[in-house]
Amino acid sequence: MFCIFKGDNIKELEKKIEFLGGIRVSSWSISCSLYLERLPDGSPNAPREFHLLTFDEKIKKSYMVSQYTVVEADREVVSILEKTNSYKKRQTHEISGSKYEIGDFIIRIGPIVLNADVKAIAVEVEYTACSVTSTSPFNASKLLSEFISGNLGFPADQVQTSYDFSAFPALPRNYSELHTSIQYVNLFKSLGSAR
Repeated sequence: MFCIFKGDNIKELEKKIEFLGGIRVSSWSISCSLYLERLPDGSPNAPREFHLLTFDEKIKKSYMVSQYTVVEADREVVSILEKTNSYKKRQTHEISGSKYEIGDFIIRIGPIVLNADVKAIAVEVEYTACSVTSTSPFNASKLLSEFISGNLGFPADQVQTSYDFSAFPALPRNYSELHTSIQYVNLFKSLGSAR
């Protein structure tokens, strides 16, 4: 479950997490780059685009999200794109922060940066007590929403409690990193671009 905190006072949020008994267990980072297709000059076609996400917790994997498709790929896909010169990187959103554990919850928190400007602070909360991968992470949405708004002080309307994945018909039924990738792309799109 995600929420965005408009502002740049990450230390205040980290203090709240630590006050609740949160233990910082590691660093956490995500990179999301927008790639545009290289077209010949004067081409009447609009360039195709996709977003390439890398998660530090998935060392060998990357995730490519286009309009209706999301696929998992080896991280080597970046060097292939560079060698073929078929796409150019347009911009990159990055999150570099901390991962905390509080009981059955994992909290990932970090500033969202685009072109050295902090756009917002991302907070991702994962409920680990559920051992079965469900068809939706939002099955525990009420619990997560209450945890985020009650303990971290976010208004309930800033907490994403559902998401419509119907535009991606090939997604597996069980929730996976593919679903998470789509959510992050939409999160970054909502913050605007540097186009």
